[in-house]
Amino acid sequence: MTRQPLRLTQPGEPPAPLLDELSASVVTEAADALAALRTPYWLGDSAISLHALASLIAQAQQMIPRAVSQARDQGHTWSDIGRLLNLSPAAAARRYRNLNGQAGENNIA
Repeated sequence: MTRQPLRLTQPGEPPAPLLDELSASVVTEAADALAALRTPYWLGDSAISLHALASLIAQAQQMIPRAVSQARDQGHTWSDIGRLLNLSPAAAARRYRNLNGQAGENNIA
């Protein structure tokens, strides 16, 4: 299978996790929407907001193994995946290699 090269958002910028205004805006909107869906009268309650953020983090952490598996299926290397997750290739492979049917992959390429 031929894999597509990683697309950089800006020339020379590594495709690693970014903390920026765009990410903050999306997370804030998602947390506010989740809090409003779960507790319609939550306005100003920091505990509700904190719970919504923690829920989003837990959900994202649960979704990462499947995304890693899909990336591997598309031919991305452990180096690619590690860079995207801000991990070394070896750490990414150790953490995610045996998940979602990848038990037979011993290399970290």
